[in-house]
Amino acid sequence: MHSVKTVVIACCAVSSFASTPAFSQNIKMKDMIAGDREKVAALAKEANQACGTQIAFAVDYPSYSRLFDDDNNQRPWAYLANVTDAFKSVCRTDAGQQAIREKIRSVSVANASAESESLAGGAFRYAVPYSGHSPATIVKWLQSNL
Repeated sequence: MHSVKTVVIACCAVSSFASTPAFSQNIKMKDMIAGDREKVAALAKEANQACGTQIAFAVDYPSYSRLFDDDNNQRPWAYLANVTDAFKSVCRTDAGQQAIREKIRSVSVANASAESESLAGGAFRYAVPYSGHSPATIVKWLQSNL
């Protein structure tokens, strides 16, 4: 039986955390999560600098439990990069930067069967399948919904 772990990723003034339910982690998954920490922190820092924010960015690692069974084999940080790239793009304009600053406090990225975006109570959630993803769909969603 594996122990329960909560993954915490923090960067500078940015508090990034993953509130995750219990999930089984083998050594390969633990190593992957440990390797993701630096990349997630760097991506969060870049997006927050571009937007003038202190948004918490998190990866829902339990949703990636089948990551190593997938042919795409992208690390979860790569899916988070879609969001941070989209934020940097939207924050190129004053209106975009203001909207993100006012409406988004946290970001969570999770694996799902279909790509989707949602925003509730300042929490932006991006769900993405292993098979495909694009910052462009997030940019369009943000521009239409903020």
